[in-house]
Amino acid sequence: MTLPSATVAAAVIAAAVAVGVGCAGELEHPERFADCPPGFVEQLFMERCAGECHAGAEPEAGLDLVTPGAAQRVLAAPSTQETCEGLVLVDPTGENSLLVEKLGVAPPCGARMPFGEAGLDPAEIECVRRWVDEVVAAGGGP
Repeated sequence: MTLPSATVAAAVIAAAVAVGVGCAGELEHPERFADCPPGFVEQLFMERCAGECHAGAEPEAGLDLVTPGAAQRVLAAPSTQETCEGLVLVDPTGENSLLVEKLGVAPPCGARMPFGEAGLDPAEIECVRRWVDEVVAAGGGP
């Protein structure tokens, strides 16, 4: 049985379109698929931010990220660093939160965090961004 050439051409085109549409290829922003289970960001803060920096009686920049109440402490809190004057750690509007921006490759002021260490990977930064969104939505609540 021989198929008409128009049918064969249509099948070839349909297969080419299916391959082009069905194959995701490289994801432009794979971090959007980050798995951020409850407590992940708090553990991340403990492991990557506490050390000698953002914990204890006198944390760097006055920012304690590990003891209970961190969400309340960061919401609408102004930066204590001169180079970041006028910026807030977690903006109550959900926009331009310094806590997230300092994790990026080119923060708007000061050094990238965690200072002196490898930066967080994009999925970890996405989890912090989601945590900030939750802090804003809860008004700084738990």
